[in-house]
Amino acid sequence: MRLTGIIDYTMDNFLCVRGFASMLELSEISKPDEDIQRDLIDDHRGEMEAFLSGGRFTFFPEVILGANMYGTELDKDKINILRETVRAESKPLRTTINNIKYIIKRTAVKKENNDLAYDVIQTIIMEFDKASLVGKEFLRIDGNHRLSAVNKHSTYAHKRIPFCLLLFRDVEETDKFCRALFYNINTKQIPLKMEQNLKVIIESEQAFDDDTLLNDPSFGENYFLTRQVINHIELSDYPFLKLFIEDSKFTYFVEVLKLLLDKKLIKKDEEAVCSVVTALKEIDDALKTAVLIEVPNNLAVIGAFSYYKLLDERKADEFLKWVKKNNLTQISDIHIGDVINIYDKIYDNSPKKVFMSMWYNKKTEDTYNQVKDVKEIVARDYNVEIDIIKVDDHKDGYSDVISKRIIEGIDSCDLLIADLSYGNKNVHHEIGYAQGKGKKVLLIYHNREGVSASDEIGSNLSMHDQLRFTTYHELREGLLKKIKDRFSL
Repeated sequence: MRLTGIIDYTMDNFLCVRGFASMLELSEISKPDEDIQRDLIDDHRGEMEAFLSGGRFTFFPEVILGANMYGTELDKDKINILRETVRAESKPLRTTINNIKYIIKRTAVKKENNDLAYDVIQTIIMEFDKASLVGKEFLRIDGNHRLSAVNKHSTYAHKRIPFCLLLFRDVEETDKFCRALFYNINTKQIPLKMEQNLKVIIESEQAFDDDTLLNDPSFGENYFLTRQVINHIELSDYPFLKLFIEDSKFTYFVEVLKLLLDKKLIKKDEEAVCSVVTALKEIDDALKTAVLIEVPNNLAVIGAFSYYKLLDERKADEFLKWVKKNNLTQISDIHIGDVINIYDKIYDNSPKKVFMSMWYNKKTEDTYNQVKDVKEIVARDYNVEIDIIKVDDHKDGYSDVISKRIIEGIDSCDLLIADLSYGNKNVHHEIGYAQGKGKKVLLIYHNREGVSASDEIGSNLSMHDQLRFTTYHELREGLLKKIKDRFSL
């Protein structure tokens, strides 16, 4: 294999080769430095591959690699001679160091307006067998995301990109400077904020028309919808949402819309903009009710809350309680997706709350026992705890207001199970309240000889999921299936 480029010192400090090579070649002769960075996880590799596979805007600055020139004690003098030759800009050089052949040529060009002075350009050819680099590949200081995504089947495998190869004298120098440069590259530069980048793209309809946003892999449906939404709304119509996103509205919409599209919570059609605008009203009302006193430093909390608000009302409420309890409104430097991943794990491992609405009587005791049996089965077989909220289980004395406990119990539940057997009027009342709060409701009914179900079940309850049973075995088996479906077990 051959690498070609210009060799020189940068800032009189590091000896480096700058040139162009194919992405596949650079990928094959380099590896991540496991001490300072990890290889890409599959999700990120897939995102990078999709970006690199097409589009007119796939540009990156140079990949930065580091090479330890030292192989054996015999290489030490050769390394010193090569470095001195390049610094002196005095003559060509041919040498082999650690199985790599270096051919350096010198070209002198007269300076403008000074015939006695010259600009010297030193070109280099590095020739080596790729097999000889196995186990001592060049280290990736910057550009690991790009090189990790490429393989021989990639459509962009043979596309040429710029590289900078830093030549170090030994293992110690390689380790020391790779770490220092990795740190400096990732912390000392001041990148253009995401919001500024997105503003330029989405507002520049001549440079980036709708077809480009929709079809170029660099962008996507969420970019297109962001433009449409922002063009169709006045942010001042959503004062509580505006409080949080006014300075980051492009970032908010691009990231939240991607989540909603991925989860198929909004459709990819002409009605998508209308559904998003409708959702904004719901989110604004929810933020008003939430009374978040402190405005977050970034969009992670508000973006995640917006997502949960449209995904699951109950989960959104629980998420907000978690945020307030742990004082997370001032968290910075965290992505919306990271917040969602963290909370999803917390939520999945927290007890599922089931409000039991029924006539508590000797006649219904066996029905309630089947519910408790299902709770034990779910805990044993699926390692999921179910917290049954039963309003007659309290120790507050007669001063306790039962209606308050009913409202609080339904407000906090993930599912309301209502036993309509015996036509208890309180049960119908609790179903109505749960329905108004948008709660999931499961109706159960004990078929009994000589009793007509229509006499005990109101006709306006037909929209809810129902489980009618004759034997308690039927109830247990049916209820277990319904619980598994509700909580995706």
